[in-house]
Order: sequence, then structure tokens, then C-alpha cells
Amino acid sequence: MNKLPSVRKLSLPLLVVLIVVALAIANIPRPRGVPLFKASLYAPGPGKSWVCLDGQKTILHTQVNDDFCDCADGSDEPGTSACANGSFNCANLGHRAEDIHSSLVNDGICDCCDGSDEWSGGAASCPNTCLERGRAEEEQRRSQADLHKRGSAKRSEFIAIGKQMRVDREARRKDLEHRRKEQEAVKAEKEELKKTAEAAEAEALDIYKEQQRERDAAAAEAARSQEDAQTMRYEAEAAFNKYDANKDGFVEVTELMIDMTLDRDRNGIVTVEEAKFFLDERDRIDLDSFHTLSWPRIKPIKMLAEGIFKPPVLENGGQEENESVETQEQTAREELEHEIEEGHEQVGVGEGADGEEELYEDEEGEADVGVGSVADAPQSEPDYDPETKRLVDLANEARHAYTEAEQSIRQIENEIKEIADQEAKDYGPNEEYAALDGECFTYEDREYVYSLCPFERASQKQQRGGLETTLGRYEKWFGEGDKKYQKQKYAHGAACWNGPQRSAMVEFKCGLYQKITSVAEPSRCEYNFVFETPAACDGVFSADTRPHDEL
Repeated sequence: MNKLPSVRKLSLPLLVVLIVVALAIANIPRPRGVPLFKASLYAPGPGKSWVCLDGQKTILHTQVNDDFCDCADGSDEPGTSACANGSFNCANLGHRAEDIHSSLVNDGICDCCDGSDEWSGGAASCPNTCLERGRAEEEQRRSQADLHKRGSAKRSEFIAIGKQMRVDREARRKDLEHRRKEQEAVKAEKEELKKTAEAAEAEALDIYKEQQRERDAAAAEAARSQEDAQTMRYEAEAAFNKYDANKDGFVEVTELMIDMTLDRDRNGIVTVEEAKFFLDERDRIDLDSFHTLSWPRIKPIKMLAEGIFKPPVLENGGQEENESVETQEQTAREELEHEIEEGHEQVGVGEGADGEEELYEDEEGEADVGVGSVADAPQSEPDYDPETKRLVDLANEARHAYTEAEQSIRQIENEIKEIADQEAKDYGPNEEYAALDGECFTYEDREYVYSLCPFERASQKQQRGGLETTLGRYEKWFGEGDKKYQKQKYAHGAACWNGPQRSAMVEFKCGLYQKITSVAEPSRCEYNFVFETPAACDGVFSADTRPHDEL
């Protein structure tokens, strides 16, 4: 509201200056389309001659701007469109001079703001807008200068913040280094306590395990005895039912005499005496007595006949050369009957030469561990005695304390590494960009939501949702020369379909607020971000640094 009157006040003196200068310029002879600083180059030479600016040809001065191209460099036609490589200078008094291609001269379109490019008749129809453009550009430059001035003040705040962050990081790093040394001493102490506690625990557990093995063995033996007794009872009952041909509830001598496996002397018949031997010298016997007296004598004979009970084998795995197989079997029978007669009737299940597994293996020949085996049992703490439990608890506490000391050191080392990574980053000549690290900014267009985390990564995802796609990770500053800190490169993003890895270039511009103002994809999988921030307001912009015209 207050700036417009001041501009109007300045317009009158400026107009006066323009008129005076224009009159002065008008008195300097020069061909149409030649800038003021080149006027002397177009002065006529001896004999009204003129030399092309490239020095290759001499022509008459009257041939300059005769609408015919005589010089190879097109310098003889600065005010016409005769030369394809010529140029025309717009004086543009009140704005700024500029060069246009000679092909634009007298094409019916006003290209110069003063209309001088349409001198063949178009000039009268081209309004002179140079003063208006000059004022607009001046106002824009003043606005830019004000923006840079205000942004530069904020940039100073960013610089102070960045430098303080560096000081804080250094102080934090020193504190962490001190804490790490302390924690390493604590860790060494906890390690010694852990070793001592674990040694006592190991000794107690060895004693407990040995005692547990003894208890387990006793329990297993009791269980096996009970199982063997049950199996023995089942087998005895099955054999009794088989022998009891008349089903009167008794096994008699005559019923045993038909079983040739009971032929003790191998003479082809089972005598009464042989049958009574298995009936405990009785004529007949009931089921209970058969189980306790008869079956322990009959079972080993059955095992021998079925090949379950075999003759002893020499240690080298071979049989004695001088004995036949029949002799060995006879010897085994005699030894077995001797054991029975001596009172070792309870040979039991699996006490033959081939061991227990032969009677209790499953169809695939593997021992059945049964339901509730150790492998299937849920893991729980054993029922330790009080002293063993106390030592185990102490060892667990020592291990836990040692682990906590280790974790504390790892956390400290991770934080030290993060600080080292930050200190290795270039935050600008005065740390002005440091405040951007750790922040993230978004920008939305009709299809995507873009995200930029300066010094970290750039990404995009679709508006309707879905996975985020990495456009690149921070690599380095990419500006040239004194403009190094105007661009950042983000590389090694997600690969495009049948294309290269994505990458992004971020251009930093002066602004009072930090925000992404635009995102474009000028080439496939290559993205351009424009990011405004006070950190980019370096303060060098001035309203006085505008291009000079020919005033």
C-alpha cells in the first residue's frame, strides 16, 4: 500500500534522465541494431569502406544494413534479418538492453519492449513498455532484496543453532567417552562375578545331575520291572490259554506233552517227567501258578527255539572253529536249563543274549520311546534342591548384570558413532544447514506424496497409498564453485522397471520458511526438488546489483 506512491515519485526524475540520455544517444551515429558500446566499430573507413568484424572482407559502408548479407559473420546486417547468424540489439531505454536473433526483426511480432525490432512499420504499432517493465522488474528486485535481507537474518539464527549443535555434539561425545570407560570397568567387574557364580553353579549342577541320573535310573528300573511283570503276566496268560486245550482252567501234563519245544533231551518225545518239570512236578496247574512257576521255565525254551536266545559269540565276532552249530545250540540249551534249575527263572523280557529291544521294537526296528518322552516334554526349570537353586539364581543374576553392562556399552558406542557420522557431514561453511538434519518435509501433487529428509534420503509414494519408493540417499553437495551449497545429490535409489536406479537433485533457494516448493521428473527416474530455506539466504542479493542498461 505504501510502496506504490514512492515508485510514482521516483518515476518523474527517472523519466527526465531517460529523455536527456536518449537525446545524447541519438546524436551518436551508429547503424540500426548496433549496441552503443559497438558504435565505434561501425564508423566508415577510408574511401567510405568498412571491414567486417571478423576481418575477412572489406565492403562499402553503404552496404551495412542494406538487407543483403555480405559478411560471413553477419556483422554487416545488425538491423535486418538478411543474415542467418546475425543479431539485433534492443536498446530498451528504461528497462535493459538485450540481443535477439536477427530472424526476429520485422517478423510482425514485438520482441523488444521499445518496439525497435519492427522498424519497417511495426514499430508504430508496438507500444513502448520498457518503463513499465523496468518499474516491475525494479519492484521485483526490491522484493527479492527484502526477502534476502529478512532471510539472511533468519540464516544468522540457523548459523548460531548449527554452531551450538556442533559444540553440544563435541561435549556429548566427550561425556560418552568418559561413560564408556566407566562402563568397561563395570563390565570387567561383572564378568569376574559372573565367572565365579558360574563356576559354583556348574559344580552344584554336576552334583545335581549325578544325583538325578541315579534317581532316574532307579525310577526307570522300577518302571521296567513293573512293565516286565505286566508283559510276563500277559505272555503267561496267552500261553496258558493255548496249552489249556479242554478249557477247564488248568494246564495238565498231557497238554504240555504235545509241545515238542519242551523236549529237553531232544529224543523226539516229551516225557511225563519232562512235562512235570515245567509244571513244578505237579499233574496240573492253574493260571496263577502257571504264571509264577511254569512260565519262567517255559519262556527261555521258547526263546531258544525261536532264535531269540542265541549262543555266546567270541569277541572277534566268529564262532569256535571246532564246534558245530548244533553243538553250540546244545551247549546254550544246557546252560539255560542249568540257570533255570539253579533258581534263575526270572530271565524276563529282553534278558536274552540279544537284549531288550528285540521284543519291544516297533515294526520299523526302532525302539519306541513312548508318549511323554524327554524330547516332547515342555522345558521347565528342574526341581533343584534349595542350595542348588540358590547358586543357579546367583549365576542368573550375575549373567543378567553382565548382559546389562554389555548393552550399556553398545548403546554408548552406537551414539558415539552417530555423532561421528554427523560431524563428518558438511553442513555448509557456517553450519547453517545443520538444523535441517533429522527433519523431513513433504510435498503433494495430484499423484504422489514426495518426502525429503535432508542429509538422509528422498522418497515418494502414491496418493492412494502403498509402499514408499526411495528416490535416493544423500551423497554430496553438487553445486559448482561458489554455488556449491545450492544443490545436493541423492543417489542409489530404488531401481526403475527396466531402467537405472532412481536419483534426485535438490536445489536450495532463499525463503523465509522451510518447504518443498516443487518436484519434477525431467528425465526418467531422475527427480528435481526445489527447497526453500533461510539457510540459503546468503545476503549477497541487493537491489543495486541489477543489469546495466545503456542509460
